[in-house]
Amino acid sequence: MAEHLEAAKTAVLGLHLQKHMTDPASPVAEHTGFAEMVQKTNLFDKINRVLSAAREKGIFIAYVKLDLSPGDFRYPQRGEFCQFVAAEHEAGEVLRPGTWGYDLHDALVCQEGEPVILGRHISAFAGSDLDNALKSRGITDLVLTGVATNFVVTNTAWSAIDRGYSCLVLEDCCTSGSEEMHQDAIDHLRPIADIWQSHSFIDALTR
Repeated sequence: MAEHLEAAKTAVLGLHLQKHMTDPASPVAEHTGFAEMVQKTNLFDKINRVLSAAREKGIFIAYVKLDLSPGDFRYPQRGEFCQFVAAEHEAGEVLRPGTWGYDLHDALVCQEGEPVILGRHISAFAGSDLDNALKSRGITDLVLTGVATNFVVTNTAWSAIDRGYSCLVLEDCCTSGSEEMHQDAIDHLRPIADIWQSHSFIDALTR
């Protein structure tokens, strides 16, 4: 495990931290169990501490939102999760601009100037400008946080290594529909990413 972090080449990403994915009032977050696990794990408190520490070191921070705008929307129709999201989207409720749940969760402490990048599918790189935003800043190392571990975090990590980035996943700054799903995803990420706790990341920034 590489413990050195070079602030100028590191980015912290907040992935799919929208109300539709994290808030108990959202049918998606409630149906999947995401909302319950977000609350149970105090996810936003931990992410906010990481963001605060990263800002102090001048680390680039960005948020990626899942944007299922109508018109060019095309979402997979097979698989339980995809079918549920597609049905909710068809009803006009999920992850569309202008809807309540499209926004980042109120518990997430963002600062002006931190970009919000729109993505079209489960990986944060899919249909987004994320790669350009990172490469234009000379970023080589990605610190991943978000919901859900077995969806956007996993897919983004795989997409990142395909593009030559190194990944560090903050285990306690991600969650899924259950502890078992989360842990299974973390275990499958170990071959391609370093797995840290948030306090280890914060401690590394002070060295």
